[in-house]
Amino acid sequence: MKLENALWHYAVRLYRQDGVEQACLTLQEAGLSINRLLLCCWLGQDAGRRLALDQLEAATTWQTDITHPMRALRYAVRPHKQQDDSYQAVYAAMRKAELACEQVELALMCEAADAMNQAETGVDLLLENLACYLNACTLKQMSPVVDALETVLRTVYPALPEDWQTGLPLH
Repeated sequence: MKLENALWHYAVRLYRQDGVEQACLTLQEAGLSINRLLLCCWLGQDAGRRLALDQLEAATTWQTDITHPMRALRYAVRPHKQQDDSYQAVYAAMRKAELACEQVELALMCEAADAMNQAETGVDLLLENLACYLNACTLKQMSPVVDALETVLRTVYPALPEDWQTGLPLH
């Protein structure tokens, strides 16, 4: 597995763009996986691959068994850190470990992408990949999702069509 890969670099670059981090956190709170969202964008914009969720078994297992428990532990430390700065070092180390877990997950996804069908890159492929992913999700809340998705998608494709929501399960 290659931790430094095209998907990792794409994800880091996109996540650093204005408004994307907050939009992604909003989407995560609504029940979406930021890494799967970033994968959809990368597959559509750069890799030219059609999302195949069945190829993500290793990444899904890693996320469920490692990344999510690590995040839950970090969240459990957060209130202690807010009450007493002595917990800051533990919190920071856990945040760094969680990021390392995310990098492994993205590496597993990048490897899995090689087995996905090739397609022509572009906004249509990105939206097709996103529809595939969203159809497999159960969102906790809908109202902030559309705005947050639009923030991310317009960062990837500034000329995103006005009808970008057509075909996406956002109702």
